[in-house]
Amino acid sequence: MPKFQGASYNAVDDKGRVIIPQRFRSSLGERFVMTRGFDGCIFVFTMEMWNLLSQKFDEAPLFGRDKVRLQRFLFSHAQEVQPDSQGRVAIPQELRMWAAIEPNSEVMIAGCTNWIEIWSRERYDNLMMQELDLSDELMAIAEKLNI
Repeated sequence: MPKFQGASYNAVDDKGRVIIPQRFRSSLGERFVMTRGFDGCIFVFTMEMWNLLSQKFDEAPLFGRDKVRLQRFLFSHAQEVQPDSQGRVAIPQELRMWAAIEPNSEVMIAGCTNWIEIWSRERYDNLMMQELDLSDELMAIAEKLNI
C-alpha cells in the first residue's frame, strides 16, 4: 500500500480542476476517491484504501451510533474521480464548498501517510499557525501514541 508524504501548493483553475502532483498521482492509480475530510479539508484515498475503510465499516455493528455518524460523514459525499491526460482532477463542487476552495485559487495538497489531503491554502495556513501555538499538545499526542 502506498505511503504519501510531502506537500505542494497548486492552482485551481476556473473549472475547479487541480493538478495532482505526479509523485502522488503515480501511487493513486487511474481512479481514486475524494470525500469530506476532518477540519474542512478533502480526503483523497486510493481505491485499495477506500475498500479497506469500507470493510472496517462492514465489520462494525450495523446501527452503532458512532459508526452511522462517521459513515454518513465520509460516504455521503464520496466520489470516485479520474485524472485527465494532463493530471488534472475536477474537484466536485460540493467538496469544493466543504473545503472553501474557490475557482482560480490555490490549494495545499499534502501527503498524510495513508491518504492525501487537499486544503484551501488560507485554511491550511491558518490551521498550521494554530498548531504552532499548540506545539506542546502535539508533543503530548506524539508521546501518547508512543512516537
